[in-house]
Parts: sequence; C-alpha cells; structure tokens
Amino acid sequence: MSARWHLRLAAVAASIGIGAVACSEGSVLGVVGSEDEDAAAPAPISGEDASSSELADAGPVDSGIGDELDADVEDSGTGKRCTDEGWCHVIVPDNQTLRALWGDGQGTVWTVSDEGNILRWNGTAWVKSYAAGVPLYAIWGSGPTDLWAGGGATPSGNTIEPGVLLHGTGPNPSSITWTKVTTEVTIRSIWGTSATDVYAVASVPHRVDNADPSYLLHYAGPSGSGFTVDPLSTELPAHFDAVWGTSADDIWVSGRVRTPSAIIQGKVAHRVPTGDGGSSWRTEQPAHTPISETKNEMFGFSVSPTQAYLVGFTSDLNNTSYVHIGVSNGAGAPFTWTRTLFSTGPITPNGLTAAWAASPSEFWLAGQFGRLRRWDGLNWRLAAVSLDGRPVQKAIHAIWGSGPDDIWAVGAGIALHKVAQ
Repeated sequence: MSARWHLRLAAVAASIGIGAVACSEGSVLGVVGSEDEDAAAPAPISGEDASSSELADAGPVDSGIGDELDADVEDSGTGKRCTDEGWCHVIVPDNQTLRALWGDGQGTVWTVSDEGNILRWNGTAWVKSYAAGVPLYAIWGSGPTDLWAGGGATPSGNTIEPGVLLHGTGPNPSSITWTKVTTEVTIRSIWGTSATDVYAVASVPHRVDNADPSYLLHYAGPSGSGFTVDPLSTELPAHFDAVWGTSADDIWVSGRVRTPSAIIQGKVAHRVPTGDGGSSWRTEQPAHTPISETKNEMFGFSVSPTQAYLVGFTSDLNNTSYVHIGVSNGAGAPFTWTRTLFSTGPITPNGLTAAWAASPSEFWLAGQFGRLRRWDGLNWRLAAVSLDGRPVQKAIHAIWGSGPDDIWAVGAGIALHKVAQ
C-alpha cells in the first residue's frame, strides 16, 4: 500500500466527530414519478450488465406465476397497491435509484440512493433523513438509533473521487443526526454484530486486480481506536465486494483477485472461532474449475452459522448461473458447498443483485428487470410482482426482511413490500 493510502486510511481510524448535521424529516421527498414501467435498464455500476435481458427467462425457474400473469390488485389503504401474493408497490420519491436496505425489525426501514439520500420508511411513506452529496451504496444499523451508511462517486480512470462514511445516532429514528466519519474512501458494504463491532468494505480506485485492492475496515467503538484496517486486507489481498454474517464468530467477506494468468477468480473469507475464545479468518469457498469467470460482484447471505448462500461465484463461460449453498456440521467447521442451477441461457451472473433469507426454505434472490425469485429448498420460483399484467422492468438492488410476511425489495425507481395476505 502506498504512503498516500496509509495517510488516507489513517484518517478513517481517527476519532469519530468530524462534523454533524441534524436533518428534519418533516416532509416526503419529491413528487410521484410516472406509473409507467421504464424498460430502460439503469446506469451500470460495479459490473452490472445493462444489456442482459431477463425478459427471455428460461431454464429451471418455474415461471408459472411469473410477471406475465394478471395479478389481482388490492389497495392497502396506505397508498400502496398490492398483488395477490402480497407484494405492494410503494411510491419512490423522485423516482430515485435505491441501493441498500436495513430495518430495525420494529417497523422502521432505511434505504440509500444513487442520488445521495438516506430515506426512512415511517409506516406510510419514504422521508428524507440526510443528503450526502455523493451516491450511497450501503446502510446497516445495530439498533433503531445507531446507524451506519456510506458510498462515494464512481472513480474515473485512476482519479480518486470523494467517498463518505456516515454514523447516525439520535433519540429516536425520526431525529437522527448524521456524522461524517471520513470522506477519504468509497464504502461498498457495511455489516456488524453490535454498536461496537462494525465492518465496512472500503474501496480505493475501483479495480479488480491486486495493484489497488479494497480494504476491510473494522470499528471497535468510540472507546477503542475507531476504524482500523482489518488484518484480512493483507492476509487475503483482494478487491472486496461485500461483508455479511450472523455473529462475531460468523462473518463473511467476498471479493475477487486476478491470477498470474490474468484470470479473475472469486475469493471468500470466513471468520470462525478458534476454540480458545478467539476467532480468525480462513478461506471458505467453493472450488474453482480450470476456467473461472467471476468478473462481477459476489455477495451472499447467512441463515445461521451452519448455512450460507453465495451468489456470483461461478466457473462457467456459457452464461450458466449458479447459487452455491454451503452447509457446515457445526459452528466453525468447514463448509461443504453444493452448486444449485439457477438458470441457463440469457441470464448472466451480473444480472443477479441481492439476496436475503428467512430460513433455508425461503431464500430470495433479486435481479434486473424486477425479477424476484424464491428458493424453497428444491426449486426456484418467480414471484408475481407485476400490477395489471404489466411486466416490471426496473432493476432490484437490495432485499431485506424481518420475516416471511415483511420483506422489502428496492431498486431503480421501485420499492416493493411483501405483507401478510
């Protein structure tokens, strides 16, 4: 790492409290966009393939209740319109592109947008909490009044554009004050186990080789040293994409490296207990085949310390997409991976964008053109999310839920909320 980046990352590790802005949430952002579905894909970001079309869905996905079906439409009474499966379309103010989701499980849900806004669902509408001035890609909270958000402009060539890492605190969700922790790095993913144990994927020039890797940052709380570079950044140098997990002894980080033969391969690290009260990182991933085509972002979701899903880790050049399911026989034990066929033909891996699971039999995967698919442990099935028989053609970028009857999916000018029927 260059001295320049040592200095920049040192700024991240400085004490929190560079500046704070308290924002009012008294009004709903913007105006309602057109109800017409936008057939154009959103601007590509981080490997997203705007040219891939999922309208020609083929392969093992059961499309018996796909978007072509005329769903019964019900008005929920809160400005939402719902399909007969309970997927309600929620107004996205200013038709913003929403990138990430987190909820406190008590009814408040947070999202961030390419337009640089942090939005809060107050039960009836999305309201603005903060405007960061740069695109935002990640949000996570340890509780209703302790939140982290981050993002940054997409670099042009080797030019470093400003990024931002924000910490939100306050007496209640409607009165959050957002503090800028740093503007030196772009934040791509945030996840943690508590208010004093937070991880963030920080990106420097957005490249996929080892010359300028990204870093995993770790926050140990205000009484500690703030954010520091986690040892994984040097133990497994890679361009990290995402961090997620279920506990302090079950943390996953996915990324990519370029091999000496110029093949881009996926890398997955897992933090596991060592048996002596500590924990350490180890490589934990499906095996590579001779040809590896992992040019797109990898991400995943863990149901428990013994079951995890990995998306975007594929070794097929024939546009065959897989989801890897990892199962362990005990906390800290190695995972055995099985490769589940997701699709063949026109759906490329970079058409997959987000994952969330309520249980091993209810794993949700999102993609471009409004596709939401559920894995029930045996088969993939398309969710009926369209209204009035009109196909949804807007990319979904994030999924979060508190349970099977409370699932959110958001993306390019679209927000869907699954409720009990």
